[in-house]
Amino acid sequence: MGRLAFVIWVVLLAAAEDSIAAEQAGAFVAPPVGISRSDLEFFEKSVRPLLVEKCYRCHSAEAKIVQGGLRLDSRQAVAAGGDSGEIVSVGDLDESLLIHAVRWDGNASEMPPNAKLSETQIAVFERWVSLGVPDPREAEPSAGADSAKPSMDIEQGRKWWAFQRVTTREVPSLESSSWPIAKLDHFVLAKLEENRLEPSPLAAREVLIRRATLDLTGLRPNYEQIQAFVSDDSPAAYSQLIERLLDSPQYGERWGRYWFDVVRYGEDNFTGEATTPPFPFAWRYRDWVIGAINDDVPYDRFVKLQLAADLMSDVPRSDLVALGFLGAAPSYHKDGRLSKDVVETLYMDDWDERVDTVTRGLLGMTVSCARCHDHKFDPIPTADYYSLLGVFASTVQAPRPLADIDAAAEAKFMVDAQRIFYRAYVANLLRDDPGSKPTEAREKVKRYSAEMIRFRDENVGLRESHPELYEHLSRLARLPQRYADEPEPETVESDRDRERGRGRGRGRRDDGEQPMFQAVYDAGFYVDGSDPDLTMLDIRLGETRDFAVLGGGNVTKPGEIAPRGFLSVLSQGDPRFHQGSGRLELAERIFSDASALSARVIVNRVWAWHFGKPLVGTPSDFGTQGDLPTHPALLDDLAARFIDNGYSLKWLHREIMLSATYQQSSRPRREAAKVDPANHFLWRMNPRRLDIEAYRDCMLQASGELDERMGGTSSDLDDASNGRRTVYGRIGRERQSTMLVLYDFPPANTHSPQRESTTSPLQQLFMMNSTFVRDRAAKVVSDLDSSASTSDRVRVMYRRILGRDPSSVEIELAERFINTSTATQYAQALFATNEVIFWP
Repeated sequence: MGRLAFVIWVVLLAAAEDSIAAEQAGAFVAPPVGISRSDLEFFEKSVRPLLVEKCYRCHSAEAKIVQGGLRLDSRQAVAAGGDSGEIVSVGDLDESLLIHAVRWDGNASEMPPNAKLSETQIAVFERWVSLGVPDPREAEPSAGADSAKPSMDIEQGRKWWAFQRVTTREVPSLESSSWPIAKLDHFVLAKLEENRLEPSPLAAREVLIRRATLDLTGLRPNYEQIQAFVSDDSPAAYSQLIERLLDSPQYGERWGRYWFDVVRYGEDNFTGEATTPPFPFAWRYRDWVIGAINDDVPYDRFVKLQLAADLMSDVPRSDLVALGFLGAAPSYHKDGRLSKDVVETLYMDDWDERVDTVTRGLLGMTVSCARCHDHKFDPIPTADYYSLLGVFASTVQAPRPLADIDAAAEAKFMVDAQRIFYRAYVANLLRDDPGSKPTEAREKVKRYSAEMIRFRDENVGLRESHPELYEHLSRLARLPQRYADEPEPETVESDRDRERGRGRGRGRRDDGEQPMFQAVYDAGFYVDGSDPDLTMLDIRLGETRDFAVLGGGNVTKPGEIAPRGFLSVLSQGDPRFHQGSGRLELAERIFSDASALSARVIVNRVWAWHFGKPLVGTPSDFGTQGDLPTHPALLDDLAARFIDNGYSLKWLHREIMLSATYQQSSRPRREAAKVDPANHFLWRMNPRRLDIEAYRDCMLQASGELDERMGGTSSDLDDASNGRRTVYGRIGRERQSTMLVLYDFPPANTHSPQRESTTSPLQQLFMMNSTFVRDRAAKVVSDLDSSASTSDRVRVMYRRILGRDPSSVEIELAERFINTSTATQYAQALFATNEVIFWP
């Protein structure tokens, strides 16, 4: 790269970094004193339960004798350490006695002394120390402090603002009434006037079409579309633009991707180990979501289908694909050689994830914080947590066929698929690693091999009617490798079954094209510990499972049974569920008893996706530790009218995007920034960086390589030649695309409240050195007329990449650049400009 090229790169990237840094500074919201919300959530969900379960018996006020003079039941006690001195060195794992103790590495006493923690549990302590040991606990707790009553009882809790009915609000009186266009503008202007602020002027028309098109489709309008819109001075031009964008198939692709953050969409599991294979048919759920959003399926039905489509009446088979929300939910590996208590705890972690995703994602409530004790801040008793957990302990993941099939045959297929899968796993496990009891292991291999084949052959009727289902069971039935003295198989099919089991018990994976989808069905799910050496599963079709309240979240300390049911604080009447797993009743209660809360939550999310900032700054926590809304009347009015308009997301888009608030310029104003630097009161549109999906898709669009085919199996985003939209890229939980990781794509193993936005040198190096970016720039240049003048070629580049003509100064700079470098490098530099990177 020439000297001038390098200088231009530095200027462009420095400008981007300064702009992003200024944006982040302006958007800063002060966290609670002493601990951030994310750290508080991590402590309450991960650290405190572990301390209670593993440490408090010897190291708390509850202990008969405090061992080693060390208590771990308050922030001050942890800092003080014990007889051996300080146990944590903030941010330094190698210098922290606590970490050496839980690692059992010989550099400190082994803790807990009776059994080493799992790698996952050790990682919790490591992260806690790395974060600086965030700890909200007060000093000198009394015995039983971690099982105290919540700070807000149920009756008092029902008075909390987020749980109140939503009603349409009268517009406030204003000093000036000329600015508002939509009803919501009156509420925004009232806040502005209250703080002696004025709204910004409307954005230029070329800005509006770029903003709206990016917003609803994740793509840019081309030069001709921009010019046509700018030239159209009819009053209805902008509203017609919004309607055209809402009717485009790209709308569902864009807004479906937002939803996938909420429901942690992914296509595999954390480690891809033997008990956690990938989800080959997850992409069908992705395509269903995109189609449902394009069809404007009412939000309440949209959610109900994802929770309980199989339990609803008059639901077409195609809508059962919505069950992929639960059917492709992440799971932890469970080694069958672990004890029943450990395996059940791991399944508890799976069910806890479902509780967390549903309650934070749909209700904005941190219910999982009540796993080990009554919620410390919100009116959620531990019993309510286990009432919800029972719903998911009565729900089993399994693929279902796309084709209509007899209900009894389908139920047997799904149950037997799980039974065959687990028996194939343990048979291959014990064949490869018999442990200290080889004779017993061989007998079990023989037994479980016979059982898996029996279960498969009980479904032999499917071979003719639904051969894809029988073939699926056959792929699962992986016989282990023969023992040396074992006779040859009696049938060719048995030999093939054994061949599938070669390679440490791993068989051929489904290719994703089979006519099936990830789903769930109702059955009681139990862990069978009757064999002291091998933990098995017990799936009881037609049964449900009510969970006992577990003291400290410990499966060895069951208390009273908590019948499956809804959250007490939100329930209007009896909270208990009575129909199967309770999934359908849960879905219905979310939009009946909790309709006000669930409407507020989704309206707040949609607002955030349009403006870059939510009205409630903690979109997944509407509890007492969350932010209060900046515009409470506006939020309530929008939520009430959203319900009144049939839960139509397209109605909500129109209401927001046709407002004067949305159409404001994003230009900063010095005097307004002094009063409201974070733009809480919406005196301008928030400038913000594009998410990686829109950024990548827009580069492909500018180079003319965007593949607009919809749906189908996922593609590899690390393949520089992949021209499909990013929403169709493979989303892994075990390994994520490098490009997505660089640009703050959230991990798909947990619900994501909102995207973070970071600026790092790696992002800049990616723009300079990425094969993907260079190839897109090269394609733009290769399409240019080589016989045209440099200025004409530059003009075409600007139209393709920026959607506008360059100024005379920009043409002059471009000519000087290209004379000392290359046109491809200049196109690459244009891709890195703020004009491309930022929302207009």
